[in-house]
Amino acid sequence: ALATPARSFSSSAARQTRVAVLGAGGGIGQPLSLLLKLDPHVTGLHLYDIRGAPGVAADVSHVDTGSEVKGFAADQLDQALEGVKVVVIPAGVPRKPGMTRDDLFNTNASIVRDLAAAIGR
Repeated sequence: ALATPARSFSSSAARQTRVAVLGAGGGIGQPLSLLLKLDPHVTGLHLYDIRGAPGVAADVSHVDTGSEVKGFAADQLDQALEGVKVVVIPAGVPRKPGMTRDDLFNTNASIVRDLAAAIGR
């Protein structure tokens, strides 16, 4: 008979996961933040956006789970990244009328570039 493979997940690390959502105020970031708040492995949720993240944090914090939620304004990116183990970036802009795909790519690429640079510090 074949043995059942053992999982190599650390149960202690799973209970200590802080997640940053960069772009938490947008159409993807808001529901994603809510889903992360419901995840029992997430102990802390740092929500960041250039606008709206503190309000999203206030809304999401009312969900009764054990994770702590903090919202960060546009000038608080470094604080939003402190102590997190996972960073999710749903940030970006939607395509506007008259905008080419290249324009959209360049705009969103510069957003991700700036966020990635902050993560690397």
